[in-house]
Amino acid sequence: MGLVAVDFTVRWKSPVYVGDGPLLTKTISGPADALRHMKNLSHRSGPIYWRAFDFCQHALTNGVHPEISRSHFIAACADADARRLEED
Repeated sequence: MGLVAVDFTVRWKSPVYVGDGPLLTKTISGPADALRHMKNLSHRSGPIYWRAFDFCQHALTNGVHPEISRSHFIAACADADARRLEED
């Protein structure tokens, strides 16, 4: 059985800033940060969320280029915000 190397130091070229409402107080620098943040999203289900989750995991194991995971993470955050607003 082989070991899978996980590189938790992978970073995106540009960070993503997230937060509640208009205040973007948290900096997400790469896929590992994104996975930690996604555990706290208001909605953790659906194809957009799981696609972002998978791409972030694959970026940590060099399965995909990290920048691909960045765009999917942004989409998952936007989807969670939109779904939260629909409930309000």
